[in-house]
Amino acid sequence: MLACLRVAVGGAFLLGAAALLSPLPAGAQDQGGLNIQNPYAKPNSPGTTGSKLDEEVTPRSEEYNKALGQIESGRYDDAIVTLNKLVLMNPTDADALNQLGYCYQKKGETGKAMSYYKKVLNTKPEHLAANENAGKLLLEMRNLSGAEERLTVLQNACVNCTEYNQLKAMIDAYKLSIQG
Repeated sequence: MLACLRVAVGGAFLLGAAALLSPLPAGAQDQGGLNIQNPYAKPNSPGTTGSKLDEEVTPRSEEYNKALGQIESGRYDDAIVTLNKLVLMNPTDADALNQLGYCYQKKGETGKAMSYYKKVLNTKPEHLAANENAGKLLLEMRNLSGAEERLTVLQNACVNCTEYNQLKAMIDAYKLSIQG
């Protein structure tokens, strides 16, 4: 009797494990909107395709939040180390790559910064924060047409979002400064 019970429980365990290990369809979501294939992905919500410094992030968060805290306190070198750990675990982590770009931009390393923004935009062309940050960097580099291209992407990706409004305000101010 005990042997039959062990076989029955063991079989149920194996069936449950097989269900957990079976591949999920691309983009599979649980009821809470979390991407089951990538639990670190931001929950789906209309109009959002990229984190900003102040957005809530999901479970990989301990290291990511640590990096955001380092960025907020101006400790860009520390944040770069933390973000690089995340990128080692997931080389396509768009938010970590974007924040790496932001750190290098703040350090004045424009070439490195732009290379990280390009990595993000090559895989996620509508990533809001990367488009905004790249646009701001292009303005710093006096590349108005490049910044306006990023603005157009933002305009098409979101309606009246913060990233669009902030970049537009910077472009408008830049235009006034060169006219004047």
